[in-house]
Amino acid sequence: MTVKAMIFRLLVGSIFAILVLALWAVPAQAQVCTPSLTPEQAFLAVTNLTGNNGGTTKPSANLLANSPKVININTASETQLTQLDGIGAKKAQQIILYRRMIAPFATADDLANVKGIGKATVDKNRHRITTQ
Repeated sequence: MTVKAMIFRLLVGSIFAILVLALWAVPAQAQVCTPSLTPEQAFLAVTNLTGNNGGTTKPSANLLANSPKVININTASETQLTQLDGIGAKKAQQIILYRRMIAPFATADDLANVKGIGKATVDKNRHRITTQ
């Protein structure tokens, strides 16, 4: 075998090995984080995967990817607000009216100040509500 033939076989073998490794590694990385995660969910997923969660139990990345979307009650539309449990179109309109006429919500608990929305409704949705 000539030197040229040996170099050619080495190059072809190396390229093939690199391609196999690249194709094999991509699906494993693609499952770590999906584009459907909100920034809050991505933070929790990364915190959980690195094990640096302050000793608390957090849901895995797969559970977060399937969890309902977090809704900012200070900027959400009527349609987005109706995605919260116990909030229909009328209550969503009251939320929007309250934040425009009275004040933006500082915390999720402030949502209970809206007529017809009680502490139980706030507690049911607390994990899905943000004000920032």
